[in-house]
Amino acid sequence: MKTTIQTFWVIGFLIVTFSSYAFKNLQNQEPESIDLVIQVGNVSIGGTLVIPFNQKTTSLVIMSSGSGPQDRDETLEGFKIFKVIADHLASKGIASFRYDDRGVGESTGDFVNSTIDDHSKDLEGIMDYFKTTKEHPFSSFILFGHSQGGILASKVAIGNKSVKEVILMGAPVVPLIEVVTYQVRQDYKNTDVSKALIEADVSAHNKLMRAIEDDKNIDEAYQLFRETTETILHKMSSGHEMDSLKIKRQAIAKADEYKIIYGLPSLTSFLYYDPSKDYEQLKVPVLSLFGGLDFQVPIEQNKDRMENALLKSSVSYDFKVYNNANHFFQKAITGKREEYSELKKEFVDGFLEEISSWIIENLNF
Repeated sequence: MKTTIQTFWVIGFLIVTFSSYAFKNLQNQEPESIDLVIQVGNVSIGGTLVIPFNQKTTSLVIMSSGSGPQDRDETLEGFKIFKVIADHLASKGIASFRYDDRGVGESTGDFVNSTIDDHSKDLEGIMDYFKTTKEHPFSSFILFGHSQGGILASKVAIGNKSVKEVILMGAPVVPLIEVVTYQVRQDYKNTDVSKALIEADVSAHNKLMRAIEDDKNIDEAYQLFRETTETILHKMSSGHEMDSLKIKRQAIAKADEYKIIYGLPSLTSFLYYDPSKDYEQLKVPVLSLFGGLDFQVPIEQNKDRMENALLKSSVSYDFKVYNNANHFFQKAITGKREEYSELKKEFVDGFLEEISSWIIENLNF
């Protein structure tokens, strides 16, 4: 009898010890991070697939970055936005893929001359790869877009049955031209430039963008832009020593710069594109995140329009507004670009948890 009790005790001890070891081992398992190069037409797209050890969903989150050529981590002012999100998702059992834009990192192609349709094809090609590959197959997706990446996510999600959710992080709802003119006005806050001059500058921007878009009257629009800029610089430099020749040179330099910028296909394809029309057609759950101090996609210009678009679509949707967050969803003071580099490279409290919990709660497994 004594031997039997001792045997049970030893077995019990071994079970408890093994279970404790196994649990700790499971807890310490790192997610698998795999660098891939995916062929999409004549372009190669480099990215990183992160597969958690203990997956809670069979859907793959694909992250698309905002305006400008971005790497797969969406590294902005030293803040690796997408990498931080990917690491958090992995800790919650959610797989993700993030990728370099065309012409960045391991991706080939020419970002500057790529349009919204080109970027959409890249995202569709990535999805097709995971649906057909035998190494890392996924058949359903959650499209996650930051800023203009949200426009891509929504555009691609329309009518695509393999897309199960859409997450919009500071995504614009208005055409880019409205964002540009809003920011032009905001740039004059706390200056003594008159409202008439501010509106003249807005008009000059509008006319230059339209002239380039229509490919006519470009010289006249350029001249107006330069003259308006020169007038404003004279006004802003009053009381300071700045000669007229220096002001003229600055005005010409600014006009030259914007003539180039407004002619880039990567920008012009978004200028008059109305993303609200895409949001109205979504048929999957949507999480829309806004920063109360977002200067690039201001909440007062976008949130109500987003809600109206989603109401038309009749989808299940959730909004979350982070009052003190900027466009990167950092805790901010003003929200302006000038302070991005000075802020901590971390998200506002609750941001990451909101995303992961929403994904799990809204997925149909």
